Amino acid sequence: MKYFNNYNKIFFLLILYFTLYLISSSYMNSRHEQNIFLLSYDSDRYIGLENFFDGGGQKAAWHLFFTYTVFITFLEKINLIDYYVEAQYLIFYISSILFYKSLLRFNFTKISSILSTLFIVCNPFIIFWIHTINHAGLTISLVMTTFYFLARYDDAKIFKMIFFIFIFLLLKVDGKVFFTVSMILFYKFYLYDGKKSLSNLFIIIFFFVSYLFYLNYFAMGLEPFSSSYLQYQVLDNSFIYPTINNEVIETFNKCSIDESNSLQNHFCALINNPIYSLKLYSARFFLALTWINSNLSLKYNLFAFGMISFLYLGLLINLLNTKFTTLKFFLISTYLLTIVIVLPYFLRGDQKQVFYGIIFIVPLCFSGIEILLKYLKTKWIKP
Repeated sequence: MKYFNNYNKIFFLLILYFTLYLISSSYMNSRHEQNIFLLSYDSDRYIGLENFFDGGGQKAAWHLFFTYTVFITFLEKINLIDYYVEAQYLIFYISSILFYKSLLRFNFTKISSILSTLFIVCNPFIIFWIHTINHAGLTISLVMTTFYFLARYDDAKIFKMIFFIFIFLLLKVDGKVFFTVSMILFYKFYLYDGKKSLSNLFIIIFFFVSYLFYLNYFAMGLEPFSSSYLQYQVLDNSFIYPTINNEVIETFNKCSIDESNSLQNHFCALINNPIYSLKLYSARFFLALTWINSNLSLKYNLFAFGMISFLYLGLLINLLNTKFTTLKFFLISTYLLTIVIVLPYFLRGDQKQVFYGIIFIVPLCFSGIEILLKYLKTKWIKP
């Protein structure tokens, strides 16, 4: 009887995911032309590369997009590139199951774990990127899978090996997840470690600093410094952005040490004109926290801001009503660091650069919502 029930659950799960796939794909295809998904959003980095390490002429495939380049190249080699959406859905759904299991192992309740997983699986912002030839969809799948093996790390040696494999794959899918990977390592090998090993801490710090400079050499060059510092991509958000005056232009000219968007340029600008730099980063931080973007429609902004407000409401209830733990610190700080790392970049309206960070606060949010529902039940429903 037990096996029968388990098979029923698996069958129901397959039907559910197949139904969600049909609904979401039909919706996306009715809203957007297939060529938009196929040819836009940096597809030239991955499709039809003459040289695997070329990365569409950017010479950065190995350093920044290795994992996704391997994924797309593999589909091309076996003549299944036309089914990249289905392949990304398959990986995404398997990852969501692992994510659900990881939440249970981190002692979230079953209802909170189910709602958290459904929130991610049905999230239109995430579904959009699964339909594109872009690493964003695979990134969130890798985050969920890595989270699972983090929860299983101490169970067996095989899980330790797989954990580091997925750390590598996550690190190489996109340079911007570097802060996220660093926090995962910091949590596992220092915060979670009862001994609080200083040697582990020094190794993590050394990794963080060395990889940061490594990324500065390869990743920051993808955008010119002018796009970031002079806000070319975000001028429509002038309601909170600092004014560009002669002093700002002088700082820009002085600190354009490298034409690329390097840390050296930003450090120079921060020292020479700290007020403008801090205002600029603070404005971007606010926009990234709220998902507000005046370049996009009112409908988008209402939906995006409403979703984020819902997450913050649940998170606040959780923090006010439960003990603050090391796990909570890890989840919240990791979410915030996904935003911090993109502050020197121009802000994109699609929120692709920070959307995967919501994975870390979603379970805390629904844990808080569960607390709220239980409270309302005791107040409004008489026994």
